[in-house]
Amino acid sequence: MADIKFMDISENDNPATTDSILVGNQDNGVKRTTLGKIGDMFAVHSLLHFEKLEITIDKPVQNFKANAPVVEGYNFAFWLSSATVGMTEGTYIEDPLNANTQIWFTQEALDSPTFASKAVGHSVQVIAVYVKSTVA
Repeated sequence: MADIKFMDISENDNPATTDSILVGNQDNGVKRTTLGKIGDMFAVHSLLHFEKLEITIDKPVQNFKANAPVVEGYNFAFWLSSATVGMTEGTYIEDPLNANTQIWFTQEALDSPTFASKAVGHSVQVIAVYVKSTVA
């Protein structure tokens, strides 16, 4: 016969993941498990996914398109940031919730007489954030 142990029930409304409870079903009978194991059943692993795009500037531009790649099992959520690489200029994302958007250089950069020569050959990086398809 199975060895059954009884446990004290805590009533302090502060359960720990190491606290045990009894669970059972018709097939396996009654067993003891921790609250942590129960929580793991509902946890969403790999909820977020990040893709870093780096777009090389090959000619003087005011803006350029950023197209989020399709990532299997995930839905595009938003663009997280944009930043220049190899130069110090401001950028902004026109529509951060659209997978296909424009990245712009700030007006100060566009008005700079040396901007075109500084920008060509450098790049802008932007991060796309995705949410797991089963959750989104």
